[in-house]
Amino acid sequence: MITLPSHTSHALQPLDVSYFKPFKFAFKKERDESMFKNNRKEPDNVTLVSWADRVFNQSLSKQNIKARFKTTWIWPLNPRAMDN
Repeated sequence: MITLPSHTSHALQPLDVSYFKPFKFAFKKERDESMFKNNRKEPDNVTLVSWADRVFNQSLSKQNIKARFKTTWIWPLNPRAMDN
């Protein structure tokens, strides 16, 4: 578990940067492509879950998360990252 210092979440949001943002982007892409193929037919719940399952594995890769923790300066730790 990682604890972020108080009042730093605006700069140190590893989950937002490493997971949620890529997941949302990939999900929207999957949705758009699928809806284009199906003439904009409204998806049912099973279809939504299948889209989420496909993009979940793309978004939540070990390399992706490590790279994003590096981007937010959490690992390796850079104590001066918040000086700016």
